[in-house]
Amino acid sequence: MPINQNLEAMAKQFYDYWFVQFDFPNEEGKPYKSSGGKMVWNEKLKRNIPVGWHCGNLFEIAVFTNGLACQKFRPKDDEESLPVIKIREMHDGISDDTEEVTSNIPESVKVYNGDVLFSWSASLEVMLWAYGLGGLNQHIFKVTSANDFPKSFYYFQLLDYIDVFKKVAEARKTTMGHITQDHLQQSTIAIPDNKDIAVRFEELISPIFEQVVKLHEEISYLIKQRDELLPLLMNGQVSVNILIYRLFLTRCAAKLLFIYTWAYSHMTFNNYIMRYRIIRKRFLRIVCECCGHEFYAESSVNCCPECERHWNED
Repeated sequence: MPINQNLEAMAKQFYDYWFVQFDFPNEEGKPYKSSGGKMVWNEKLKRNIPVGWHCGNLFEIAVFTNGLACQKFRPKDDEESLPVIKIREMHDGISDDTEEVTSNIPESVKVYNGDVLFSWSASLEVMLWAYGLGGLNQHIFKVTSANDFPKSFYYFQLLDYIDVFKKVAEARKTTMGHITQDHLQQSTIAIPDNKDIAVRFEELISPIFEQVVKLHEEISYLIKQRDELLPLLMNGQVSVNILIYRLFLTRCAAKLLFIYTWAYSHMTFNNYIMRYRIIRKRFLRIVCECCGHEFYAESSVNCCPECERHWNED
């Protein structure tokens, strides 16, 4: 879905500015690092981070709740049911082939639009769910806030760490990625001591997240309209004129939604760029050839800053 991909890419750029480049607004409203904000070397992260930040793990910012073995919780004849959310549903949404689970499952494994899901087995992916209420199957984590960190912060921290998890799976020489609680515990990320930075980021990003979910809902509705109208046309139950009229209305609605979303998202992004005079940089995740640790740099280099210092000292 190109519209949503553009919105998510835009939100990711905001995240990179604030939490990779560390150009979040300082007390004067200027980009922190680019304006000379004080940085300190962190040995665990093998990189410089702002003063007042520390090295933590994903458990410090998020709670990971695994889904159920839903085949053990099939609905009885008199029970309401929910669609089962598996990895297939993460990709394609709810379909007629989607399995069902009883609605009498713990609230912790019920999934609502806007919830963050992380598939930790087979394919390693992170997404904002937007296909309606469902029950979470095993092999998928529902990710929620820990220590009051906002959704946008833990979503992008986890999304950014997926590449590390994929390397872990590759190192185990398995064709199926498999991330455990130990891997989450061993993760290393830069976390601000003051959550105000993450809260300010949430205020900027949450409208974009809301639009992403809204667009998913609208697209699902349009697909449903298509699937309902085409069989009626094939069976002669509606005329071509009625079909064209209804399709015209739905296409107009989709076009208006696209124009609104495009205008809103670009206005938000451009205002941010103009307000904070952000310098666009592309930071790369690089593995040091000397010590093997990962670090970030603006261009491809061979050794991390710590190893370079040792070489210079020698």
